[in-house]
Amino acid sequence: MIRRIFSGALSLLIALSAAPSYAQVVGQGANASVPRVTGSFGAVSGPALSLTPSAASAPTLALSAALALTPVPTLAPALAAATQPSAAKPVAAVSAAVPVAAKAVAPSALAAAPLPSAAAEEGLSAHDVQVLRGAWQAAHALVEPVPGAPDTLADAPIAPQPGREYTASPEDWRDQVLHFMLLDRFARAGKVRTNGDVEKGNTRHGGNLRGVIEQLDYLKGSGVTTLLLSPVTQNQAESYHGYAPVHMLAIDPHLGTMADFKELVREAHQRGMLVVLDWVLNHSGPVFEYKEGSQWRGLDGQPKEIGEWTETLKPNELKDPKHFTRRGVIDNWSDGEQAVNGDFPPNYRHYASDKPETASALTHIAKWWIQETDIDGFRLDAVRHVAPGFVPVFSKAIKEYAASIGKKNFFLVGENSTGIDADLIPHLTTDGMDSAFAYPSYRRETYALHGKAPTRVLEDSLHRTNQALGPLAGRLLRFIDNHDVYRFLRLGEPEAMLRMALAYLLFSIGIPMTYYGTEQGFRQDTSRLDPEGPDHPADPRNREDQFADGQFKSESSKGDKFDPENDTYKWLAKLTGVRKEYAALRRGEQWVRWSNPSGAGLYTFSRIYKGKEVVVALNFGPSAVSETMWLDWKITPAGTEFSDALDSSYRVRVSGLAGGSQVTISLPPHGVRVLVRDAK
Repeated sequence: MIRRIFSGALSLLIALSAAPSYAQVVGQGANASVPRVTGSFGAVSGPALSLTPSAASAPTLALSAALALTPVPTLAPALAAATQPSAAKPVAAVSAAVPVAAKAVAPSALAAAPLPSAAAEEGLSAHDVQVLRGAWQAAHALVEPVPGAPDTLADAPIAPQPGREYTASPEDWRDQVLHFMLLDRFARAGKVRTNGDVEKGNTRHGGNLRGVIEQLDYLKGSGVTTLLLSPVTQNQAESYHGYAPVHMLAIDPHLGTMADFKELVREAHQRGMLVVLDWVLNHSGPVFEYKEGSQWRGLDGQPKEIGEWTETLKPNELKDPKHFTRRGVIDNWSDGEQAVNGDFPPNYRHYASDKPETASALTHIAKWWIQETDIDGFRLDAVRHVAPGFVPVFSKAIKEYAASIGKKNFFLVGENSTGIDADLIPHLTTDGMDSAFAYPSYRRETYALHGKAPTRVLEDSLHRTNQALGPLAGRLLRFIDNHDVYRFLRLGEPEAMLRMALAYLLFSIGIPMTYYGTEQGFRQDTSRLDPEGPDHPADPRNREDQFADGQFKSESSKGDKFDPENDTYKWLAKLTGVRKEYAALRRGEQWVRWSNPSGAGLYTFSRIYKGKEVVVALNFGPSAVSETMWLDWKITPAGTEFSDALDSSYRVRVSGLAGGSQVTISLPPHGVRVLVRDAK
């Protein structure tokens, strides 16, 4: 609060003396004799997935009458000299154009408007207006205005544009391979805007939308089919990650413009790729402070009072206390009441989306983004913290709206970092979402995928998923790393381990998602396999710069990391190509054929779809293996000949025994085979 009062006083001094303080507003099987019978149950189906305020005001400042009325000409030039960018006009030039007596601004004007008054700007050139507005906004810590962005819901119509054709949804999202990008760290091009020390991990590094556009061919070459982008709505400059929105109808200027975003979506569609946008439905950024402090209050009694609005919040309709739960900041994540009513630490304010008016506004905003930009889906961030009754309403409304403009299978995936399979059931049923992040299986399988636990762990994990979810298991979004957890490769591990994990990810049941930089072999700066936590955080080291001239790098990420000749990149492209070629690897049920109960080694499973069986064998161990296992004799009879889709020189023939079918598979250390018949 003291800092804000000082900033306001500084702004007033600047206005009185016409001296700028900041001009840069717009940038710069246990064994062979026992067949395994665990697997997914039946074809995936279901209605959610078709598979065949008042005006914004600045904080009130407690300033003395003497300060408000008395210019301080000796202090203003010094302030200006200390803070004026080289591109700004000399102080004398601005002062000469703005007589002090005519430009004095009373404290009431500061409290009433997010920009200087018209009187304060009278007679100034366009450049000097920008300088003065920049000083004003810097003093009030307000985000910069975004030209052309709607300020109200009325300015953001959701009626379809006449004659416009929207990109149709895919028939089946299980056919897709998603690729998640943290935009500030992925690629940059054109006008680059940073904020803070770019050698540190908690600042803006300048990644932007034009950078993504320039790398679309690189992305397509890897075989990924859907771009999952971190949030693009405007945040404060410090919020590089995008998860603290303050203007829900504007592109963050650090990332580019709405025109850039539309171009990105259009260019991706022209290449046959889809775009899913990470969407923050749960909370706003730090837009107000409580009168009595932020501590959790509980649900008894009235909500907390807002002491002051400290930041822009748009659309304007949202800048009203009634749209926020106002119960304080979560201090116990295990408390269910706090989880769905509390603010995220330190000050991300929780929407009261259980209220119809709030729900309506948030739904309108999402619809506008669909009709305005032609995106193909939303990742719903922190969905378990959203008011439970709102999610089904939101999903239904978004699905119906998208279908009305031709997107009949608009994608909604919920992010819930739970470790309990059953927690995902509501997301895939009553919540009306198409998919949910497969965090429970991710947590269970880490040691086995790194060769540090028996491959039986992978079989048991699949069994637990199937027990809880049944056919819903085929709709989970699977991953081996993302921006909230450790990168897959740890210090000292061979890259062969990553290639194994990518094969497991691409060929297992569910919808696979890769993470930027993984295709170039980025590593986490740790050797631990236990989950990340407060004492062992994953970020920011899992969010290094991929662009060549980035300063937040490590040995694994340094240099040009858009290298199409990188071995892991080429391996990913090969895997995605095989997955695209064989429908069973995308849509088939999964049945385990072999797992090792005592250590790293062979893990084999079949994917079966429309009477065709594809056998995937992975050797997580450092030694060659050869094992004989049972297959489905009805669809893979004795005499069937398989070839390896990854190595055409390898062929095996199915033998018969006691009326069943068996096959012997041999693999080198850390080897992968995908056994297919000629028919696809």
